Amino acid sequence: MKPDERHPVLIPGQSAVLLIFMPPERADHQPKALLTALANSIQAHFGSQIRVLKLDDINHADVVRSFTITHTPAFVLVRLGVELWRQESLSNEPALIRQIQGLLTEKTK
Repeated sequence: MKPDERHPVLIPGQSAVLLIFMPPERADHQPKALLTALANSIQAHFGSQIRVLKLDDINHADVVRSFTITHTPAFVLVRLGVELWRQESLSNEPALIRQIQGLLTEKTK
């Protein structure tokens, strides 16, 4: 594919992006399935308020390095290029949703 044929991910300017750094490919597949379900659930909960992206060290090595991710899973919430929050461990869904909602509400005041 030529560079001009690529379709960039378009994210509205005020939307936040939740980056979920997935475990390495060689890791157990059960946690990956759990994280994928969690990512889908968080996206459904917040709708257009945030964009959830799953990243791994094979397909997105530069991004993983740029965020200096040392443990996976890791969650990083970004808005307008500014990191708002980071957690390098798995948490339960209600706790993650409360944390993200609090940050989104706080940053829009």
